[in-house]
Amino acid sequence: MITKLLNVAQESSPEKRHQLVEHVTRLFVKGADSCQTEEIAIFNSVLESMLPMMEPAQKRAISEKLAPIDSTSQQVACELGREDIDIARPMLTSSNALDMTDILYLAKTMGQGHLLAISKRKHLESRVTDVLLERGEKPVKQSVAENAGAEISGWGSRMLIKLAENDETIRDAMMERSDITEVDYDKLISLMPEPQQIRIRRMRDENEALLHDLFREASKIVTSTKLERKATRICAKVTLKEVRTGQRSLGKAITQLSLSNNLFDISFLLAEMSGMEQKYVTNVMLRYDATGVAVLCRALGVEDGEYSALCRARANHSKQPQSTVEKWANDYEALSDKDARRLLSFTKIRLGTLQRELA
Repeated sequence: MITKLLNVAQESSPEKRHQLVEHVTRLFVKGADSCQTEEIAIFNSVLESMLPMMEPAQKRAISEKLAPIDSTSQQVACELGREDIDIARPMLTSSNALDMTDILYLAKTMGQGHLLAISKRKHLESRVTDVLLERGEKPVKQSVAENAGAEISGWGSRMLIKLAENDETIRDAMMERSDITEVDYDKLISLMPEPQQIRIRRMRDENEALLHDLFREASKIVTSTKLERKATRICAKVTLKEVRTGQRSLGKAITQLSLSNNLFDISFLLAEMSGMEQKYVTNVMLRYDATGVAVLCRALGVEDGEYSALCRARANHSKQPQSTVEKWANDYEALSDKDARRLLSFTKIRLGTLQRELA
């Protein structure tokens, strides 16, 4: 079958070859999740052989269609990743067909546009980010700092904090990371204009009592909690997958679960999406003080109305009056996205420090 298809490609006009590539790609994309291994191998072999005959516009279209397909061959992904950036971008940004060795090679050999695309991948090892920071120009360095899924080495962290002295974008991005030290966080605060320094330090100090309560009481509260999963048609793990893949917003999921007063599954979603341990999120969910829940929700992009639904569910659970719901909602409106992300970052950093001190 492969030989027949390749013969058709070699003997046909450019228009016929274009149609053949379109047909093979369409079959590949449509059947990626159901095709047998042999069928996938055939599709990949055909595309590998026909890549040199494709026009740039078709390569760009193929790259966009195949980037989300994990069964795309490594050869196709690598060849498209070395093309001009308009063709390579989808592969460099999101293709799982490229392993970390491929990414590292491309980071070492390609230009700034390719480096910028690589810097936006959902996960990057520190050996790759080191190369991006060493070779990349300002936009690449800023993108690495902003990418929460990019691991940053000690060397890389020192470089970025040094750059933060003159780059507000990098400074703000580093303050929203949880993989830096408290010393680094203090250094970043000191780089801010004085009024902002005072405000951030005050917010951090006000949050310190909550942090100690979370660390000291979390296990005890989780052990004794009466927070139960309510009967619902919504599966939390399925919902989490939908949120992570962009099929549903976190806020809409929280609203649905709030209608059934399902604080258990809301705590699960918030823990998974924030990267915090479940026991800490359960703790803040049960407290009368809404600061911790507000920080989590605002940092994760939950809208005001969606948060209000959660406030009502929390109030129902703890038998709080409507006036308390209104206060929680008003306080939430006053909390900025940026401040919430910074507080969440510091919370995770500080909890990590407390855990190490206890060990």
